[in-house]
Amino acid sequence: MRALLALIAVVACMPAPCLAASGNASVRNGAAAAQAVTPLVLVHTAGRSISFGRFTVGSAGTVVVPITGVASTTGGVTFVAGSTTSLDRFVASGDPNRLIGITSSGGTVTSGSNSMAFTTVPMLPAGFIPLTGSGFFTVGGTLSVAAGQAPGSYNGNYVVSVAYN
Repeated sequence: MRALLALIAVVACMPAPCLAASGNASVRNGAAAAQAVTPLVLVHTAGRSISFGRFTVGSAGTVVVPITGVASTTGGVTFVAGSTTSLDRFVASGDPNRLIGITSSGGTVTSGSNSMAFTTVPMLPAGFIPLTGSGFFTVGGTLSVAAGQAPGSYNGNYVVSVAYN
């Protein structure tokens, strides 16, 4: 027992380098910041839609309503005289001068049990919110028309999304 006490006394008197305090220390404060921005709000302009116009079908084709330029048809699809087309319109509001991404989905227009698929394209895939805090963009599209497409008034929906980049 005496030997054990002697060993403990020797160990207790030994220097403990792992417990020694450093002679060189420095402390500084860091910085933190946060910025809350105006939430994005997307509004569909009342009364607007992608209008593919009125047309006849001799064989399969498309109706194209581009974001710039004049609407056109392909294949056996032909506009009826006096037919008008139009782009859809949205207003995005948010934090001025912030970059946003714009996406739009395709969809289907239906008349009873008959349908036609369409794709969409926004005016820009991305843009800046104007300094005024809001700006508009348009959406065009391409309608796929089958040979022998049934006559009727077709309607449908699609989705548009905006997000800060």
